[in-house]
Amino acid sequence: MPSTHIADGPHSTHGASSLTDDLRRVLRIELLRDTCSAATVARLFSMHRRTLNRHLRTEGHAFRQVANEVRFEIACQLLQNTDMGLSQIAAVMRYSELSAFTRAFRRWSGQTPSAWRARHPRVQKVRGPRKLHRMPP
Repeated sequence: MPSTHIADGPHSTHGASSLTDDLRRVLRIELLRDTCSAATVARLFSMHRRTLNRHLRTEGHAFRQVANEVRFEIACQLLQNTDMGLSQIAAVMRYSELSAFTRAFRRWSGQTPSAWRARHPRVQKVRGPRKLHRMPP
């Protein structure tokens, strides 16, 4: 069983975070860690799958929709910020083969992962000057 646990439940008083926002945070971890189902995630929120779905519906969302949005965000970050090959990204995203990942990505964005990567060049981070540490005499 995954170790991620939402102690305060879906209606946390520590902030104005919605269940959908909490779900996105959990999915970012769980989608990369393991195959992720609505029932598994609902248990992390200490509720039944149907209760999770009902709460999400009141916020205008569905579990599958939110999960696919998070998958797309992760895929875009991997495409733009790494030099990983498409097969590696598909494996990280837990797709059985590259073609399944490509079909899903095309459904989300209207283009292939390689076309998306070509249109979104990698942002180079500028590093400041390095500080030299002097050894004491």
